[in-house]
Amino acid sequence: MNTILKAAHNRASVPLGLLAFLVVVAPSAFAKHPAKHSTEQPVAVIAHLALPGAPASQMLLQERDGKQYLYAVRNSGKGYTIVDVTHPSQPSLVKRVAWPNGASAGRLQTVSSTLALAEGSSGSFAATRAEAPTESLELVDLSDPGNPRTIQSFSGVTSVLTDNARDLIYIANSDGLWILKRQPEKVPVRPCTSSDFSAPMPNCG
Repeated sequence: MNTILKAAHNRASVPLGLLAFLVVVAPSAFAKHPAKHSTEQPVAVIAHLALPGAPASQMLLQERDGKQYLYAVRNSGKGYTIVDVTHPSQPSLVKRVAWPNGASAGRLQTVSSTLALAEGSSGSFAATRAEAPTESLELVDLSDPGNPRTIQSFSGVTSVLTDNARDLIYIANSDGLWILKRQPEKVPVRPCTSSDFSAPMPNCG
């Protein structure tokens, strides 16, 4: 009889022990883990390059043969600065280019990926060219963005208009009206691959 009661007591103690264990463990097992706050910032400074002279008032980007060049334009006698930004974390200063005829202020305008207009003035640019006429203008060849080359210069320029639809540039100065025709940009053709032969109109050569 004692044996039967002891066995029954042992069977009863197992659930009670299990229940006590669950009471202790459950809070930690079902507790919600605190949300992890991301320390990653949406933007970060990856490089800094000191530019000599006045701060840049305008910036332009040019790409050629897989390289990226940034033109930092400054309204000072220093002209504009060319920076190689092919590797953004390692920018390098390429060269500085002065404004036409040593002008004290200027502006750079890209007409295409291979052509730009460099405008120089002895005073600051105003809202209209009548108020601050451009004294000189250079057509700059950007075929080699790191080494811009002047194609032609004009003096006493008072107005410039570009007609991209017809690849024309109109320049007015004391000598009258000049109309320039620029060559249309050539889209580089990539070599054909095996997958191009199955395409109805492959864009390769």
